[in-house]
Amino acid sequence: MREPCAIFPVQSGVPPIGIGVLLIIFAIAPLIVAGMPALPAPVLLIFLGAGIFFIWIGLTK
Repeated sequence: MREPCAIFPVQSGVPPIGIGVLLIIFAIAPLIVAGMPALPAPVLLIFLGAGIFFIWIGLTK
């Protein structure tokens, strides 16, 4: 039997993948929507990196 996720107490990888997708959307949306100020580069990189990490964790479960 697989261990539940350490961050989210479920056995599927769906919650980390969802969080990862949301982080990536929150990072990219200000770049696409006119009139919204873009995030500073370090924050943008942290959001993208964390989003990719969460998706990777969800897929490898």
